[in-house]
Amino acid sequence: MQTEENPVAAIRPARAADAAGIARVHVETWRDAYAGLLPEKHLLRLNAQSHALAWTRNLSRADGPRHAMVAVVENEVVGFVNFGAAREGRPKDEGEVFMLYVATDWREQGIGRQLIGGAFAALKDRGCAATSIWCLAENTAAIGFYQRLGGSRIPESRQENVGGAMFPVIGFRWALT
Repeated sequence: MQTEENPVAAIRPARAADAAGIARVHVETWRDAYAGLLPEKHLLRLNAQSHALAWTRNLSRADGPRHAMVAVVENEVVGFVNFGAAREGRPKDEGEVFMLYVATDWREQGIGRQLIGGAFAALKDRGCAATSIWCLAENTAAIGFYQRLGGSRIPESRQENVGGAMFPVIGFRWALT
């Protein structure tokens, strides 16, 4: 069990060598979390190898606009968070968490909270006064998690293209002061 003094996972900045682990968690969690929410055809097309190549490229760019942290247990990536400046249409001093995923076998152990805490601290250090997270409007598990973390619901909603289809997404916001 996790305590403040004894966290489940080590949280650190991601590096290119973590790309395969991040890709594995990314594909596994999408197939698990979005089963029944996203088209099955899209979920089956997800490929850890191609995701690993993309993550290697992204993590090799030290000056990239997005940043990532990983949760590591016994040298294995068990979760990750991807964050940076908020997308267009949001305040200039707002950050955004784009992805937060924890491997299925490691959920409900505080790792997601650890990752979010690391991302929020990094965004605050980069001068962000607030941050937001957007998720599928039908993803009740994520919505419940963000509410338990104290996120305030962003009044507007929007549509996002996932696998060639449009889906409604909702956002949550936290002040970082």
